[in-house]
Amino acid sequence: MIETIGDRKAVVITGASRGLGRTIALDLAADRFNVFAGVRKAADGEALKEAGGERVIPVMLDVTDLAQVKAAAAEVVEATGDGGIAGLVNNAGIGVFGPVEQAAMSKVEDQFQVNVLGALAVTQAFLPALRKGKGRIVNVTSVNGKVSFPFTGIYSATKFAFEAISDALRIELEGSGVSVSVVEPGLTNTDIRAGAMADWAARQEELPDEERQLYEEQFQKLTAIVEGLDATAAGHEYFSRDVLHALTAETPQIRYQTGPDWEQWVQMLALSDEDRDAALREMLQ
Repeated sequence: MIETIGDRKAVVITGASRGLGRTIALDLAADRFNVFAGVRKAADGEALKEAGGERVIPVMLDVTDLAQVKAAAAEVVEATGDGGIAGLVNNAGIGVFGPVEQAAMSKVEDQFQVNVLGALAVTQAFLPALRKGKGRIVNVTSVNGKVSFPFTGIYSATKFAFEAISDALRIELEGSGVSVSVVEPGLTNTDIRAGAMADWAARQEELPDEERQLYEEQFQKLTAIVEGLDATAAGHEYFSRDVLHALTAETPQIRYQTGPDWEQWVQMLALSDEDRDAALREMLQ
């Protein structure tokens, strides 16, 4: 059984193999937690443990595999015993960009399986351990869960959905000792945008010329925008700081708007629908 660290014993984080998830897993382990780090490949788990030391415990956890989710929960329960767990960070996510008109249904299903259904399955599986530990759920969404940008409509839909689930769950769990916080990263240093654009480019090549030409100009403009955004994106420290606060503060916030660019998104959210549409159109000009 894992040794208790003060009054906070262990947390579980999904999507810890790379990017933001890897950073937060290592930071939590360095701070005060034993971290059950969900990975999909054994090699990623080994690399993570080498970087984070004995307080990082890799767990095979593909959030789209219900049997694996249940097995991971059982593994954590066996390791932590009656003390339960102090937190669950639902971080795993994927992004696919492109016009709604040309969205492949298989890609739509993949995004919802990971970003919504997988997170829901993980939450259900770990809630008994969270109740025992009077732990905290931290759901990672995005600014895309507040503003639906052109050509990220399906991705935004998954983040809007996860926001809705989080808001309902927060009230449902009142009195259980389990709190629910949402961390909404703004523009953060990650390869999700570049990967999504590469995927869109590959799918374009499979389309007939007349269909590809429908959005070719917008694709080129968005490519340039993404390259500019990636060059100025905020570091992971904003994300790590807010997740740690949500897990350890005496009174965690309900919602964390993470990153230095959130002021502009707050301003955009305050606009009328017509003015917000105009602002989004201007981004693509």
